[in-house]
Amino acid sequence: MADDYMKPENVRMHLNSLMQGMRNVTFMLQKQKSTLPGFEEWYTEFQVAAKSNPLMRWSVNSRNRIVKESDLELLSEAKVRWIGDWVRKQERNFAFPPRMSSKAILATIFSDPGNPQMGVVTISRRWVDKALPGREILSATREVFIILSALIAAAHNAASSEECGLGAREPACVTPALTAEPLACMDINPGWLQEHLDLEAGRGIEEVAYFIEQAPESHRKSQKWYGSAVNVQGNPIEVAPQIMEQAGKALTRDKKHVPLIWFFRDDVVVDSMVPIFFDQNGKYLTMHRVADRVESLRANGVIFLNEAWYTTDEKLDKDGRIIPPRDRRRDRREALHVLVATESGKYASLLTPFTRTVFGKIILGESNIDTAIDLDTDGQFNVLRPVIDRWGKA
Repeated sequence: MADDYMKPENVRMHLNSLMQGMRNVTFMLQKQKSTLPGFEEWYTEFQVAAKSNPLMRWSVNSRNRIVKESDLELLSEAKVRWIGDWVRKQERNFAFPPRMSSKAILATIFSDPGNPQMGVVTISRRWVDKALPGREILSATREVFIILSALIAAAHNAASSEECGLGAREPACVTPALTAEPLACMDINPGWLQEHLDLEAGRGIEEVAYFIEQAPESHRKSQKWYGSAVNVQGNPIEVAPQIMEQAGKALTRDKKHVPLIWFFRDDVVVDSMVPIFFDQNGKYLTMHRVADRVESLRANGVIFLNEAWYTTDEKLDKDGRIIPPRDRRRDRREALHVLVATESGKYASLLTPFTRTVFGKIILGESNIDTAIDLDTDGQFNVLRPVIDRWGKA
């Protein structure tokens, strides 16, 4: 369905098939109930929860409409997000014909001279069922899939079966593993459904992602070069000091360190990425895409490691705004910085200052950690504000 997202008739065909297939899961279980251990207990628990869940009611009603009446009535939307800086941002939904070009959409939106002329604009295509306003169709169906996955896992657990008797499938992300989480390939915010425009430069921003699988040989080379690696698993707040220690070793060895982000779900790392920023607008856009990734993964914790400029005091520009350390030039200092944020509202900031000798050798300073974070006054967490805001909306 995601692959054919820009083809209305194909989306409708795949959606119809998906809704009937998901409904058949419960039909099959009911048909086989006499052979399923503990059926009345775990299936009754599922039924009670499903009846109070609007998405599950929509799923059942949608299947009935498809089989007995007609296709679902899909509406085409474009979600437009404007990012001025970390704090200034807006999101609006517009209804547009399915085949209207992004150029025409932008021309319509920005025909008003009062619209912003700086920052970054992102256009995201969305399909919405008229019977479920406000929910994008990929996101809604994925949530139903997750609930059904939990039901299947409960059935296996009752039968003391640790995995499903499932052979190889296409795509490969469909495995015998029993989980109540989304499949890794179920991205509800794919980059190719979004287009980005730098308003100041008057040009588009192309989003490029490279997927790298860890190979045993690369792992061995890494350990030989950097020493033993940190096992990044566990509570993000508790893991952060270990990450900082390892980052110090890498910086000392390489004289630089790439930015790194780890995504946690219930103290388990479910993904990681190396974000690349070419300018400040690109950084704004990238961190909002990180928030999209958090939503797709259902991550409830993130760790962000990067090299950063910092200062020991504040200076204001002629308009009374704080001058960022990156623009302070002479009195700015370098540090490794680790930021930790969790959906439950726990935060941590670790800073390790460092200097460079005339020969380029790295001298690490003493690390300090701060967990008494006030997001309203602490600007260092602005870079993670898109993620924190997304958790707030959830």
